[in-house]
Amino acid sequence: MDGDGGEAVEQSRRPGTAELPSVLARLDAQEPETRRAAVQTVREKIDDRPGAYVPTVPKLRALLTRPELEVREDVAYCLAELAREAPADVAPSVGELIWFAAKHERAPATRHLLRCLAAVADDRPEAVADHVPTIVDVLSVRRGYDRWGLRTLMHVSRTEPDALEPAVPLLSDALAANPEANGTPTLTVLGRIARSERSLSSLAFVEHAIELVDHDDDSLRRNAIGCLADVAHQTPSAVEEACPQIAAALENDDPKTRANTAVTIGRVAAGRPDVVDPVRTQLLELLEDEFPSVRANACVALGYGNVTEARERLSRLATEDPEPSVRERAAWACDQLS
Repeated sequence: MDGDGGEAVEQSRRPGTAELPSVLARLDAQEPETRRAAVQTVREKIDDRPGAYVPTVPKLRALLTRPELEVREDVAYCLAELAREAPADVAPSVGELIWFAAKHERAPATRHLLRCLAAVADDRPEAVADHVPTIVDVLSVRRGYDRWGLRTLMHVSRTEPDALEPAVPLLSDALAANPEANGTPTLTVLGRIARSERSLSSLAFVEHAIELVDHDDDSLRRNAIGCLADVAHQTPSAVEEACPQIAAALENDDPKTRANTAVTIGRVAAGRPDVVDPVRTQLLELLEDEFPSVRANACVALGYGNVTEARERLSRLATEDPEPSVRERAAWACDQLS
C-alpha cells in the first residue's frame, strides 16, 4: 500500500501531468479565448515534456477545423511534436490532418502538419499510404516541394511502394528543381517504385539521376546510381545508353559508389552483355577491391557480361574469399561462364 501510494504521489508531481485535466477541459471550452489560452499552455510546455500531453491529440485535432481559432499554427506544431513522441497515438488523426492540409496548402500550419505526417509515416506508413494523391496535390502547390512532405512519401515507400506511383511526376520535378535539397528522398522513392512490380508512368527522372552520377556529394551520388540500378532491374533499356557515363564511377574513391555502379552495369548486362566490354578491365580490378560489396557486385557484372578471362579469378574467389556473399556470387558467375 505504501509503495503504491508513493508512486501515485510521485506521478502527480511530474511536470505537466497535474495541470493536464485543466488543459483538457479548457481545450473543450466554448469561449475562443479560453481555448486559445489552453493551446498556448500546451505549446509552451510540450518541448520539455511531450509525453505528458499525448492525451490532448484528439482535442487539438478537432480545433484545426474551427475557423475562428487564431492559433492553428500552434495547434499544428503541437501535433507534430506529439507525433514525434507517440506516432501511434496521432495515426488515427491522419485523415483530418490531410483534410486541413488540402484546404490550406500554403498555410504555415500545413508545414507543421507535413512534419507530423512524416513522423507518423516513419512509424506506420500504412496509415498514410491511402492519402498519397492528396499529399502530392499539396506539395505541388507549396514552394520548394517541402522537405517534410517528401520525407513523408519516402517513409511510405518503404513498405508501400505501389502507393507512390501517383507521385512520380512530382518527384521527378522536385529532383530536377533542386537535387541537393530533394535528391535523397526523391531518388529513394523512385528507386523503390522501380524495384516494385508496378510499371512506372514516366522515366523522365532517369535523365536527372544520370546527371548526378559524378556529383561531389557521396550520399547524392550513391542514391542516384542506386536509383539507376533499381530502374535497370525492371527496365534496363532506360539506362543502357548512359552506361559509359555511369561506368566512370567504377573508379570513384567511395566504395558504395563503386558497388552501386557495378550492380547497375550488371543489371543492364543481363540483357545486353556487350555493355561490359568497355569496362571489363575496371571490373576485373574490382575483384581485388578491399570492400566485399564491391567484389560481389563486380562478380555479377562479369558473369552477365560473359567475360571468360575472369573465370580463373572468379573460381579462386568462389572458394577462397572470406566473405560468403562474394563466394556465392563468384560461384554463380563461374556457372554463367561455363
